[in-house]
Amino acid sequence: MTDILKHILVDVHCGHCGDFAIGADVIAESQRMLAEGCPGSPYECPPEVLAPLLEPSALASLERAWADLEATRGGRSRQIAFGEPPHVPVGEPRHVPVDATEQGDAMALDRWENEGGTAPRTQRCAQC
Repeated sequence: MTDILKHILVDVHCGHCGDFAIGADVIAESQRMLAEGCPGSPYECPPEVLAPLLEPSALASLERAWADLEATRGGRSRQIAFGEPPHVPVGEPRHVPVDATEQGDAMALDRWENEGGTAPRTQRCAQC
């Protein structure tokens, strides 16, 4: 099971330390430390500073939702992970046309996928 909180970063501005990013997993750990009465390490930010950065109930809810999502995947899906969505530049086709005749002859579909564009229309008869 993936620890979803390790993949979430919180951008923090601190007047003493400067700007930094911290994982939601570290914030959750600071919350657990405070709940157990642990003062933390003198070499790191105290749990009192990190714990209030995110609501504990929201972190717990996110962990439950991620666990439910992973538990319900099925079929051919092997893993659920974070990633960047595919980038499609504005103005470029988002899909291959269903009717290849809109783009030219029957071979236009293959050319569309392999060459990134439309094949020129070929004349089939004198009336075309």
